[in-house]
Amino acid sequence: MSFEYSEITDPIYLATRQERNEPNYVLVRPTDCSRIPIRDPRWKPKPSCLTEAFKSLDNDLRTLEILPDDVWVASYPKSGTTWCQEMVWLICNDMNYERAAEVDLMQRFPSVNISGLFSHPGKHRPFKTVREMPLPRFIKTHVPVGLLPEAIWTVKPKIVYVHRNPKSIAVSFYHHSASFTGYKGSLEDFTRSFMRDLQLYSPYHEHVIEYNQLSHLDNVLVLKYEDMKQDLLPVLRRVCKFFNKCYSDEQLVTLSKHLSFESMKDNPAVNFSRTVDPRTGLRVPSMDALPENKRFMRKGKADSYKDELSLELQKEIEEWTQTKVKSSEQLKLFL
Repeated sequence: MSFEYSEITDPIYLATRQERNEPNYVLVRPTDCSRIPIRDPRWKPKPSCLTEAFKSLDNDLRTLEILPDDVWVASYPKSGTTWCQEMVWLICNDMNYERAAEVDLMQRFPSVNISGLFSHPGKHRPFKTVREMPLPRFIKTHVPVGLLPEAIWTVKPKIVYVHRNPKSIAVSFYHHSASFTGYKGSLEDFTRSFMRDLQLYSPYHEHVIEYNQLSHLDNVLVLKYEDMKQDLLPVLRRVCKFFNKCYSDEQLVTLSKHLSFESMKDNPAVNFSRTVDPRTGLRVPSMDALPENKRFMRKGKADSYKDELSLELQKEIEEWTQTKVKSSEQLKLFL
């Protein structure tokens, strides 16, 4: 597998990129996806929106060693990834809350971060931590299906994918980008770029659909953020079954409380309040000291987008989804 690169020609992106402080994006498409066991035989991946940094990482990602006892959590950004990581790690590690409190999630469950947005130029080493961490490895990624390491399809590690509705994604991803990567456009600017598939790891709909097209595999479990918010206990039981773990109802209730938004947002092991910014060497300011919209965990609600997205933008996102997703079954993924 190799990759095709193409420049972005979108006139709005080109005219506003510097003003909005957006990264230098490129479009990346894998040239051979014959090994990927997606159910749709007609599937051809669309180019993904990534940063220029990927050009120096593509071969390392393609050839990354995959181990049979690896556990991967994948998602489009701001889909409930951290929530899902903490859930998976505790279920797989015998509910070791003491260890979970002592060691930050980003060390227990590091990210294959291919964007380079949080690194000094020339010092981006996204695979170093994964290669050196103790076994079994727990790995987070936002990489779309077509760009996953080749060996994933033969080694078949466990993969949990979590997805979330596009309106919530637009709002949450905007605030994350404004707070942590220096995005200077408005929520409306960001949402319209998102709908033009020009935000990191886009196209969004294809990202969700392609992972869902792997859900027939024994080593892939697909979860929905809104289901987790509505009733977490049935989801916990599904995850336990997936990992061949057995816990009592009392243990699962305790886990559910640990995973509540109120608990998670005040938990320094998962809310990034103990994190040191690698670019400055300084500790990230306490989450309590920041306004709600600038915290890593903001509201944790399934429909908080209604407070911020105009009715016009909400309608446009619905129409965008209807245009992009023709299958009635696949549309259910985005409701």
